Amino acid sequence: CYGTRAAITPVAGAQMAIQMIPRLGPPGKARVLAPTYNEHAAALQSAGWNVQEVPSLDNLAGADLAVVVNPNNPDGRSYTPEALLDLAGRVGRLIVDESFADPVPGLSLAAKAGQPGLFLLRSFGKFYGLAGLRLGFVVGNEAEIARLAEMSGPWPVSGAAIAIGRTAL
Repeated sequence: CYGTRAAITPVAGAQMAIQMIPRLGPPGKARVLAPTYNEHAAALQSAGWNVQEVPSLDNLAGADLAVVVNPNNPDGRSYTPEALLDLAGRVGRLIVDESFADPVPGLSLAAKAGQPGLFLLRSFGKFYGLAGLRLGFVVGNEAEIARLAEMSGPWPVSGAAIAIGRTAL
């Protein structure tokens, strides 16, 4: 569905991934492209990261972990896959939250995902109108996705969410 050959794991909504990824490694310097969904900064701070909200893509360079919501909520800003791939080479880890990318698939990095340190978050509920279903996906490097899958436990998504998600997809 997302046009990727990278590893993917289901999670109980993108929020679950937002809370888990900061715990994959030791805390450091995080930068979040703002204004955006407040939970990114909150989850990073909760995991011990030093978080700075910055106004432009260029200000993210040099961070141990950077977050870009693409397209962004609330202002709709968007960035090309090429600009984000360039940024991925200038930060330790890059989280690209593609929760609002379904209507504009050309913005997605899914086709180019799989490199270490690049995580794509996909929220199922927003596009399909099923937010309470608690279904999302993380796309990324095989080893890092395996660690996230292990962290999320044996049943991260309910059977009902799987059945409804398969039908919708």
